[in-house]
Amino acid sequence: MGKRKIGIVFQRLYIRFIVMILVIYACTILIFATYAASQRSTHIQAMQTTVQQGAAVLKEQLDIVADLEKMLVSDSRTEELGEDVNLDGYQKSQLALGLIGSMRNMQSMNYIIKEIAILFPHQEMELSTGADVSRKECIPAPRQESDTARSLVYKEGQVQMELWYPLTRSIVEDYVPDYGVRVTLSEEYLDDLLVLFSVEKGSGGFSVLNRGGELLQIPVHGEDAERVMECWRREWEEADSPSSFLGRGRCLGKSLFFVSEEIPEYGITLVSYRDDRWLDGSIITALLVMGGVILLFGGLFLMMLRQTDEIVNKPLQKVVQAFEKVQEGDLSIRISHKYQDEFQYIYSAFNKMVERIGELIENVKEQAKLLQNAELMQLQSQINPHFLYNSFYLIRIMAKNESYEQITGFVTSLAKYYRFLNKEVEQNIPLSREAEHMGNYIDIQQMRFGDKITVEVEKLPEGAAAFLVPKLILQPVVENAYNYGMADILQDGRIQVGYEIKEGFLYIRIEDNGSGGSEENLERMREYIRDYQGRAAGHALSNIERRLKLSFGEESGIFLEKSSLGGLLVTLRMDMSVLL
Repeated sequence: MGKRKIGIVFQRLYIRFIVMILVIYACTILIFATYAASQRSTHIQAMQTTVQQGAAVLKEQLDIVADLEKMLVSDSRTEELGEDVNLDGYQKSQLALGLIGSMRNMQSMNYIIKEIAILFPHQEMELSTGADVSRKECIPAPRQESDTARSLVYKEGQVQMELWYPLTRSIVEDYVPDYGVRVTLSEEYLDDLLVLFSVEKGSGGFSVLNRGGELLQIPVHGEDAERVMECWRREWEEADSPSSFLGRGRCLGKSLFFVSEEIPEYGITLVSYRDDRWLDGSIITALLVMGGVILLFGGLFLMMLRQTDEIVNKPLQKVVQAFEKVQEGDLSIRISHKYQDEFQYIYSAFNKMVERIGELIENVKEQAKLLQNAELMQLQSQINPHFLYNSFYLIRIMAKNESYEQITGFVTSLAKYYRFLNKEVEQNIPLSREAEHMGNYIDIQQMRFGDKITVEVEKLPEGAAAFLVPKLILQPVVENAYNYGMADILQDGRIQVGYEIKEGFLYIRIEDNGSGGSEENLERMREYIRDYQGRAAGHALSNIERRLKLSFGEESGIFLEKSSLGGLLVTLRMDMSVLL
């Protein structure tokens, strides 16, 4: 009786153990299915993030290239060579050498650029950073009606961006522009960008140009790459060719997962793919192994589950958390793995990817800073004194009157004035030096006008003398007051210069009692300042407005009002929290 009872007990325990194993096995299947879906979703999200970030970085680089093309097309030297009017051979060669030097400087600052060329179809001439000046037929690449000036073209096995003048694009037969700029993109840069998509076995990436419905792969690497691209294209077109695509297709006897992101402004699409079965296969294998362990060694199930969690889940969660940090903008994140396995390879590839993204972002910031400095230097070079001949004429009059002491004082002030313009090489100088230069100019003008105009200049406030400001922002405003405000004043003219520091801003006010304070004149001058890129590009006030905003931010600049003296009040406002 006892043995039977023992047998029944063991039978019950056995049945319960079998039921428990089956329940555990069923739960394990359910858990693994959920786990596989979660991890697959994580991988897909990581792929999407990588492709979107790569597209954003590439777009920023292409925007810089487009801006460089606009600068070269609008360069006066390009226009002179394109028109080819009254230029001898020496003048042409000097203009060409100057342009080639500028192009090489631009190329050296942009890793994405392989070669820059300025083309002159009518002269059959090409200026290139690779071959200097050459004679060859210059034919614009064929374009579609949907193309824009920024659309990339694929010509002679290279990716190029072209900008032509007078038309940025044309599909008219026999169209021949005056001149244009062609930038050839670096294949190494595109390859390095696509390396970010090849972080694990069975994955990769490529880029394509969309040319009127025709897709061109860049670059083409073997027959397999062509077949993968055709597979992506088929799935992409079936989904109505979206700009952001997520899909799956079969190619080369396996299932591939695709993620693509289009940059519509340039007609280029980045595509990332990976073997979709790699993840599914590993999960199925792990499940079968785990099921066998459960059936044979039920007592070891919990330990094996913990080991699986330690070996697989935690490293994956570490990768996911690292990607979340990158999405939040933290590029200092680095991850490590103590075992020499697949996760060590994934971690190493992730670290290299983040480091490369950081380098690309720093390159973009550096290039933007260099472009801003170049624009500042170009803007400042537009300001030139216009009273040299008047000064020489005044010296002649004083010499005829034998006013030698006046000549000495006048020439001294004039020498200081031009020494400042020629010797002051810094773009940003202390306000005291700028005020001193303005004082020299006022001394020169007062020798011209004498008692007809009275000038009052306040002393610089404490703490403002050493404050750095862009060069040549005060004298041009005072010059405007003399040339325009005092133009109709025969006597009792007044010009006042005042300074004030208020709420962290430095205010410099220059006002007169001339005729420039009318509402019509104020509105016209405000329009000049607002329309800096248009017809007022050479206007002194618009020039200074642009430099102040570039240096101190959008809250700084020039403000025009009617002066309490009856004329024009010009106020320069600068944020003193910004240190140049």
